[in-house]
This record gives sequence, structure tokens and C-alpha cells, in this order.
Amino acid sequence: MTTRDYVHGYDPLENVRLQDQAATLEELLHTDTTFGQGTRVLEAGCGVGAQTVTLARNSPDADIVAVDISSDSIRAAADRIRNEGISNVSFLCGDLLDLPFPPGSFDHVFLC
Repeated sequence: MTTRDYVHGYDPLENVRLQDQAATLEELLHTDTTFGQGTRVLEAGCGVGAQTVTLARNSPDADIVAVDISSDSIRAAADRIRNEGISNVSFLCGDLLDLPFPPGSFDHVFLC
């Protein structure tokens, strides 16, 4: 397995599975997950944006930077965010171990 491999693969059925999983677990995982106004949040490994939508809706005044190593996943996540009319998320395709941010750039990190 290389650093670009995802254990479940990247086919469209995996995208659907991730969306279903996120919807099923939304209340359990996100009931009290909110980030305050002006905070900067790094979502590490955002994948297809299954959790990103809920994070952004729960924290509309936070700035969320969603990162994933797969450009296909980033495109799917960005499309979903755009289709939902959400504006507080930006995306970056990159390796979490080599991000272009200086230390202290984020107030919180979310990983699911």
C-alpha cells in the first residue's frame, strides 16, 4: 500500500457508502461538534465530504479547510458543498504530512 491508497478504494459505490455512513452517524458524531465564530478548522482526510457538510452547517461562522490526498475525492466534496450552498469551506488536495501551513494555523483539527 502506498501513501495514496485508501483501504476501501475510490469507486462510486464507496462514495455512496461514505455518504450513507455519515448520515447514519450524524447525530452520534456531531450533536455537540461546533466551532465558534472566526475559528479555523482543519478537516484532515475529508474524503468525499461526507462529514464536511455537517461540520460546515454546525459551524457556519468557522473557516473550514478540508484536505484529502485524492483529487477525485476533493472534487466530489467540493461539488457536494457547492450543491448544498455552503460557503465556509475551502479545499486542498495534499498530503497531511506535508501541508503548506505554518504551525499554529488552525484552532482545531477534525478527523473522522
